[in-house]
Amino acid sequence: MKIIKVLVNSILSGLFFCLLLALLISDLNINLYFDLIFLGQLSLFLFITYGAALSFICFALFFVIQFFAGKKFQIAFISPSFLSISFSLILFFFLWLFRNNRGYFRSLLSLDIRNTLSLQSNLLLVLVVFGLVAFYIFHRYRKRAFYFLVYFILFAACLVYIVNQRFMYPMPIKTQKVAHIDAKDIDKRITIIGFEGLSFDFLIPAIDGGKLPNFSWLLDNGCWGRLETLSPNEPIVFNNSFNSGKRPAKHRMISQFTFHPLLVSKPIEVTPRNIFFRQLTKPGLLKVLPNTSSPFVKDIWQILEENDTPFLKRDWPYAFQYPLASPKAVKGFDLYFKDLKEGPGPLFDIIEQAFFRDFEYEEMVSQVKSKTPHQILYFLLSGLNSVETYFYKYSFPGLYGNIDQEDISRYGSVIAKYYEYYDNIVGKYLAALKEDELLVVFSPHGIEALPLWKRFVEGLIGNPDVSATHEGAPEGMIFFYGKDIIRGKHIQEMRLIDITPTLLNYMGLPVGKDMDGIVNSSIFLDEFKAENPIWMISSYEEIWIKSLKK
Repeated sequence: MKIIKVLVNSILSGLFFCLLLALLISDLNINLYFDLIFLGQLSLFLFITYGAALSFICFALFFVIQFFAGKKFQIAFISPSFLSISFSLILFFFLWLFRNNRGYFRSLLSLDIRNTLSLQSNLLLVLVVFGLVAFYIFHRYRKRAFYFLVYFILFAACLVYIVNQRFMYPMPIKTQKVAHIDAKDIDKRITIIGFEGLSFDFLIPAIDGGKLPNFSWLLDNGCWGRLETLSPNEPIVFNNSFNSGKRPAKHRMISQFTFHPLLVSKPIEVTPRNIFFRQLTKPGLLKVLPNTSSPFVKDIWQILEENDTPFLKRDWPYAFQYPLASPKAVKGFDLYFKDLKEGPGPLFDIIEQAFFRDFEYEEMVSQVKSKTPHQILYFLLSGLNSVETYFYKYSFPGLYGNIDQEDISRYGSVIAKYYEYYDNIVGKYLAALKEDELLVVFSPHGIEALPLWKRFVEGLIGNPDVSATHEGAPEGMIFFYGKDIIRGKHIQEMRLIDITPTLLNYMGLPVGKDMDGIVNSSIFLDEFKAENPIWMISSYEEIWIKSLKK
């Protein structure tokens, strides 16, 4: 009978954790229309794995503690003592999980939502303290169950309040056009080159060593600086934020996929971190499908299209797939990586595939560029980011402990050579730059060493060679070069979401007041700023900027 009583209380503890986890998932999924049926379904789904595991832990701990205490504990079918201590410890763990996820997904959350979650966090912390105090008083003075009654009333009230707050989330609303403004034709030309994963940790030493002459030219003759990015640092997030000048809390593109939990009526877009949630796909409990939703805001490319400004855009998601590396690509690869002296293998394949993908993609852009009339050119390459993910440890072996010296000798220059390849691309477009053309080279994020615990996890799930990541949103970098740009200036506090407002101002277009980014006018010469003042409109979703030539 005692075993059954402990089991019942353990199951209640497991269900409580699943309810908290379901609330966390609901909080992070800002596009989700929340209801109690969904909350109940998701809690029961989570109980299949997380709830069952936690119930077992609570069940086992009861008997372990009883054994070491050297006495038998009395327990009721619904034990206030058991539940108060288990709920408090569960809440304590959940608060760590809650704050970690709230910090990581911060760009998805508006200021109002962040304030709401901060209040929820404080309320849960109060419950932890009250639960521990109630448990202590009961066991210290006995017969004072009144404290438990107060605790569980407070506990229930806080949970009801927290659930009710989720109903208050603002849902996205499509804004209607209310007016149009005539604007002069855009006569500016811009080339924008994106390289994922550029880091000053590699760039500056290479420039000092005379290895990157074109990046060095940009440093001496243009404006440059670090670029603050976004967290979560995922392509769909930073790509849409770059394009719109808005955080994901506004553009609402928060996930490349939708996740469909078994027997749950609604899919989710964001899964919590640090609990291996996506591993539920392996036993078939979670189904993953592409996210087909579209942004709720207008981006710079739609603005240009409405204004009849021709542009060429080739960025993420990459629709281009090369069937086979061309002889030109193979020759280019040998130019940079022939000294690897290694046949096909997992690490060699990573370099080769990344290079061929970038090479063929940039070649395709060059061919289309020569045949397509355009004023704005933008393309984004991701090969360096793939290479850094696996070869970072060979460039900074001191951060990783015991790495074979032979591997360091073979792979230590891989990332540096990839920078040389990118430097060659920059030189190609610098040479073709028109006198009145602006060149923008940027990286939406940097790269950093994978933490020790993450290396351990990657090893467990079959990725032992992964040594670097950008999920912590390390800063990227940006360069501006052109006749209207100040020379040799270090830019302070530039953000990814500032690029689009700055380019709109450069082209003579207004900036939306609802954009989170701002115009970084410090990069422009005084003469340019005097002739091109910043002008604002309420929103590009409300006002159509119409070209006079229409």
